[in-house]
Amino acid sequence: MKKFFFMSVLVLMAALTMTSCGNDDGKDEPGSSKSTFYKAGVTFAGDILDICDVTMSYKDAEGKTVTEKVTSAGWSLGVDVKKLPATVGVKCDFKLKDGVQLNKDKYELIATLAQSVTVNGKENPDTERIFIKSSGVTKDKLAGIVTRYSGTCFGFNIEANGAVKSTQNISF
Repeated sequence: MKKFFFMSVLVLMAALTMTSCGNDDGKDEPGSSKSTFYKAGVTFAGDILDICDVTMSYKDAEGKTVTEKVTSAGWSLGVDVKKLPATVGVKCDFKLKDGVQLNKDKYELIATLAQSVTVNGKENPDTERIFIKSSGVTKDKLAGIVTRYSGTCFGFNIEANGAVKSTQNISF
């Protein structure tokens, strides 16, 4: 009888220790609030800022599009992402400045991007990439080069479970 009572108590204790509160299946509901931070930096070199008006667009923490005029060779941002799933990233627009004097025979246009997204302490870096590297561009080719690169987007799709995938397909 003592053995039966002792075994019953052990089984009861084991059952109680394996009980859990709430849903613990590892799946997050859409709109969950994992700690998520996006950062990006763009460096402009060569003649870009001398001959072009450059703007950068991104989504702020509430998902609203923000557009900023670039006035220096280095531009950066950091955004706390409030809800998942989410798409984060930047869009770079170029246009030749109104009335710009093109006095050189050849121009150099260089722009480099570095970006990453951190979800719950795990950083997902995107490799630094030169997205414009055009040397020896003649005056007659400048407008075409500027138009080709204007609207370039880079970013990440972040799923509700925190999975991250690089993308260039971002709506602003």
